[in-house]
Amino acid sequence: MKTRSTLDIAEISRERVRRGPPIVRLDSAGREMYEPDGAELTKFVLSNNKVDIIQGPLGAGKTIALFRRLGRHAMEQRPSPRDGLRKTRWFVARSTYPELKRTTIRTWQRVWPSHIYGPVKMGAPPSHEIAFGDVRMTIDFLALDSEDDIQKLRSADYTGGAFHEVQYTELGLFREGRSRVNRYPEEAEGGATWSGILADANAPSPDHFLALMTGQVDLPDGLSIEERKALEWPKEWGFFQQPPAVTKIRDSRGNFVRHEVNLDAENLRWMATDYYLDQLSGNSKDWIDNRLGNECVLVIDGSPVWPSFNRDFHVAREVLEPLPRYDVLVWLDFGRVYPAALFAQEIGGRIYVQHEILGFNEGATIFAPKVKRFLEQNYPGHSFRCVGDPKGRDKAQSSEQSSYDIWASLGMPVTPAPVRQNNISERLEAVSFALNDNPGGQPRLVISPRCRTLIVGMAGRYHLVKEEDGELRPKKDRYSNLCDCLQYGCIALGEGQRMRGLTPAVQMKPVAGIRAKAKGVRRRVA
Repeated sequence: MKTRSTLDIAEISRERVRRGPPIVRLDSAGREMYEPDGAELTKFVLSNNKVDIIQGPLGAGKTIALFRRLGRHAMEQRPSPRDGLRKTRWFVARSTYPELKRTTIRTWQRVWPSHIYGPVKMGAPPSHEIAFGDVRMTIDFLALDSEDDIQKLRSADYTGGAFHEVQYTELGLFREGRSRVNRYPEEAEGGATWSGILADANAPSPDHFLALMTGQVDLPDGLSIEERKALEWPKEWGFFQQPPAVTKIRDSRGNFVRHEVNLDAENLRWMATDYYLDQLSGNSKDWIDNRLGNECVLVIDGSPVWPSFNRDFHVAREVLEPLPRYDVLVWLDFGRVYPAALFAQEIGGRIYVQHEILGFNEGATIFAPKVKRFLEQNYPGHSFRCVGDPKGRDKAQSSEQSSYDIWASLGMPVTPAPVRQNNISERLEAVSFALNDNPGGQPRLVISPRCRTLIVGMAGRYHLVKEEDGELRPKKDRYSNLCDCLQYGCIALGEGQRMRGLTPAVQMKPVAGIRAKAKGVRRRVA
């Protein structure tokens, strides 16, 4: 990609003039005529793949292109043989309701303004009914941050859908969305002319499915054939990667010197002349590389819960495999949306975290068998001990069984983590103690590189946010559940007691190992 160095605002202004002035042109009905400024934007808008994702920097015009493309498919829908109308139904999803209301719907109304197409009705969920000519579009705006929201998606039939800011969407939820498209209009009305999933994104975190599936980061070592296959980018999917908004200037030795605005960036024609120059001031290099440079770099949005975590020190260079004759420690969090499990061994006084499992929208009846199969396949013949969130003993609203009852029925009894009232401060301190207790300069807590979500969480995605009462607490999301598992495990191993010079509060007896077929030789952790 050819790039040019930006010296000042005047040069950016000359580039904008070369591309043409940012003039909004209207058709005879007063509707804005869309003019994408860039090759990737244009290709994305005109593509017809069943899945298309566009990734680019802030201000690159991605969301406008996304919403314009929905309109294009609605206008190209074949008319119904019953009444001659072009009927389509779409969902537009965002990770949380405040973001949906504050950014997604506002941008939607820029593309489909209420004075022409009618207002967005702020119901549950918000929706927009659009009618012009023979086109009839229905759009549901979904915030997919709770079990109830996910059930709304599962209970509806759509022509297609769009994920706004898909870098915050889990792969399981993305797949859930795909399962609800190509279901409207019904075949009696001609079926869908085009159906599929569209998405826009800024550069995601290194552990996100978009980064892994598109090859922007290397896959972790030690993945099974099935895991690697699940992360292959299907050849029929489209991925459109826009040029960065800034480039890196380096000295003669290749050392980074500064960022400069990239005059080959897309959508410059429609941006304020000094927008990107302003963003270069007061932001960290990682933030600029990610948000403007379109690179998959981890950006910390708040104060990390465990600032003493050091990826180079606490993450093993090679994949950790289990040693025979040592118990497998299974640490559990029972969250419905993101149930989680960590698998570890304590060997020679050191804690080796070897595997992670993060479910999606699964109750104990689904997640517990998944963990059992994992034990059978990866820890054949090992004794194991399960420790979990004390809240797992609570009965479900729709059943007399608790999560603990379900796990016990499968031969995996769970011991509640010995923490009074599930005190978050004690749990966090237990992990901090393990991170800082490094005898002989060797880490006491060692994490396998295959635990990529846990690592990214500990590196800062699990961070403190100010809540409505003004208190700082760890943010609750998919990173927090695995970090909670680690807290329960460290508490159960006695870290909460050792840091006070006491012996562990609980000495648990191991459960007999699960029968399974023997596996091949493994690399050992010690």
